[in-house]
Amino acid sequence: MNIIRLSSGSWTSPRRVFSCLKGLFALISCTLLFSCAGSPEPGGEAMIQPQEIRVYPANWYGDHAAACSITFDDGTLDQYAVAAPELDVRGIRGTFFVITGYMDQGAWQDGSYIRRLFDWDQARDLAWRGHEVASHTVNHVDLAANPDEAAKQLSQSREMLRDQLPWVCGLSLGWPYWRSSDQAVALAGDLYIAARAGGIQAEQGDWFYGGVNGYSPRDFFRIGARGILSSDKKDDLFPILEEVYSNGGWLVPNFHGVDDGRIARDAVGWEAISLQDFRRILDTLQEHDIWIAPFGTVARYILQRDALEMELASDSNLITVRYSSPLDPAVFDQELTLVLELSEQFRIGQVYESGSGKPRAFTRRPDEAVRNRYLINAPPGDGDLHISLIAYR
Repeated sequence: MNIIRLSSGSWTSPRRVFSCLKGLFALISCTLLFSCAGSPEPGGEAMIQPQEIRVYPANWYGDHAAACSITFDDGTLDQYAVAAPELDVRGIRGTFFVITGYMDQGAWQDGSYIRRLFDWDQARDLAWRGHEVASHTVNHVDLAANPDEAAKQLSQSREMLRDQLPWVCGLSLGWPYWRSSDQAVALAGDLYIAARAGGIQAEQGDWFYGGVNGYSPRDFFRIGARGILSSDKKDDLFPILEEVYSNGGWLVPNFHGVDDGRIARDAVGWEAISLQDFRRILDTLQEHDIWIAPFGTVARYILQRDALEMELASDSNLITVRYSSPLDPAVFDQELTLVLELSEQFRIGQVYESGSGKPRAFTRRPDEAVRNRYLINAPPGDGDLHISLIAYR
């Protein structure tokens, strides 16, 4: 039996490495040399010859070209009544950053406006439907201007969410006004798994924080987002989308309100866009090869992917992939997509989990560089996958 230990991370193109140096440590090219060189025994099956076999985690779940998280701020009623159903019919799950201190009251004084909010029952319904309900602090305080409020705003909001959504492990955060302070960021790192920050523009625009996100953000508590406002031109988002897509990055659009023309005015969020424009944005996103998932889900995938450690063992035409992670699987519970590249002389016969013997789905997914390329979704945490190979005759 041959055993090869593999470093953590994901296989990526030189262009992506150049665009996001943090991801360099995530580069993995796994070469597995088998000891069964020479001709097969008379009457026996062909054995895999010494050659390169590459195994690495895909940059994104399902091996999509890029990722996107649809996010909403404040928890206004239009988000529940108008936006969420539009996501549901498309099979999209979004993230709703709620102001936890006002949800029992059902309304929030936003400057000179009173805005109606959805309640905890409706928040639980969103979570039940697969959406993420996350923190927008207790009272929507600008923590860049009021850093001394950070401890209260971040910790109490987290506790309220845990009380109301006790089955959710590991929460994410959306900074009010898209900004924070160094003190608040340090506190958030102890309470949340990731935080969404402020605005981005195409061509390296960088106001507030972060710029356009690569496939491994530089700071998980200042992840850049693009606010979608009623004053925007219709195509303002699309140059950013194309930049993110071409670089295999993570797009985070941020909405506050979606207006269908029928919902009450006080139930509509700040800078609401029309339902027609919202649908147009979703249509455009779904025309691309993009993994669309909640903010916390994508953050988990990245963190798990970059922390992954693997070891390969071979015995005849059976490969065992042993993987482990230092992250808590109760919180970091996202499946990872593994890519297995093989010689064209062989194909995968089956994949199953060690111990339970449970079979795992796989698919052959060639690309421009590698024709015999397979995708396998690995359960979170630590485990072994057995992969049997069959020689083409």
